[in-house]
Amino acid sequence: MPTLHLAEHQDSEPIELALAQRDQIADALPRAVIQPAQGSDNAYVINPKNYVGVIKAGGYTIEIAPKLDISRVLFLIAYALNPRYWQDHVVEFEDAPTLHEAIARPFADFTERATRRGPLHGYQSIDDSLPGVRGRIRFADQLRRHQRITSPIEVTYDEFTPDIEENRLLLGAIGKLLHLRFLTESTKQLLRRATHRLADVEHVRYDRRRIPNPQITRLNQHYERPLALARLILGDETIELSGQAVTSTGLLFDMANVFESFVHVALKEALGLSNREFPKNARGHGLYLDDSERIRLRPDLSWWDRGNCVMVGDVKYKKTVDGEGKEPDLYQLLAYTTATRVRTGFLVYAAGESGSVTHSVPLAGKNLAVTTLTLSNDPEAILAEIGALADQITDTRYQAGPALSAT
Repeated sequence: MPTLHLAEHQDSEPIELALAQRDQIADALPRAVIQPAQGSDNAYVINPKNYVGVIKAGGYTIEIAPKLDISRVLFLIAYALNPRYWQDHVVEFEDAPTLHEAIARPFADFTERATRRGPLHGYQSIDDSLPGVRGRIRFADQLRRHQRITSPIEVTYDEFTPDIEENRLLLGAIGKLLHLRFLTESTKQLLRRATHRLADVEHVRYDRRRIPNPQITRLNQHYERPLALARLILGDETIELSGQAVTSTGLLFDMANVFESFVHVALKEALGLSNREFPKNARGHGLYLDDSERIRLRPDLSWWDRGNCVMVGDVKYKKTVDGEGKEPDLYQLLAYTTATRVRTGFLVYAAGESGSVTHSVPLAGKNLAVTTLTLSNDPEAILAEIGALADQITDTRYQAGPALSAT
């Protein structure tokens, strides 16, 4: 299968595609822009927009390189999954040749550690027909199927087995990664070794929109890290990396959703808030701009105290050239502050002039604070910027008096 090498937010060279191939790629990358190349009837220019990763579609393996260093992309993803993970990766992400290798290797290492002494076992309730009694007789089923108490006997019993959800998730993620093929030999060896250890586990094909999330307990705590990455590999429900149900084989991320998830989790951590106090997209709070509740608003960031919104903000995975913010984004933020009756709204960009600026809207009595995170910085520096933004949010919450002038 030939490979197309694309780059995030960059136009490709003209690529010859049949109409069916073009449509399959468009279905797999619904937010990408695919345009006819000038001077050609069957060649197209593909701009993947915010997508990064690898996917198979249209008879091609499509690799999309991120604008950021792979290590920074993995930091954003890992921190959004769990703020503790990024501090203890077992490989240097700078050495990973591709994004999927950078995700596959720590998953393989974590799985190796978790299963080294054998896979986790648990009790599964099994219904079966047996020649003798084992466990509890299901009398209703026995009489319905056999009309008498004789063998075979319908029973229910508990079996101590490795065929449990935790191992099924690991095995499913391993299968998906090995199917990608574009991994280093050492990573594939670790994954194959884990497959042998999970030989008695059922292969399950999961719906990426409904990935199980086993509760972490004292008994399965050593599975916590590989399970989190397994859920990331199998689907994007954990941190909502994509709203699309892509059916093509691959490991694909929408960087806009990655960035939004990271900012939400990092700010929640810095502010010391719970998911209920700091929900993403104002979940659980019907927010409308109009009295008839027909214009629904879903801000990326919002802080709620006793049912009242005390902070609102929006996150943009885009560049603000002058650090002032783009007009449509400022209009959107103004709508959020109006609907929530919050004095100051916050607009967070992924790139542009560093620092922050606050625009005053005196007729509305609102302030629109614009800030930029420097994603090319080290993780510690990025988190320091998040901490400074959290301090600013806390200060403005308790601020009184007239609206601030633009600075």
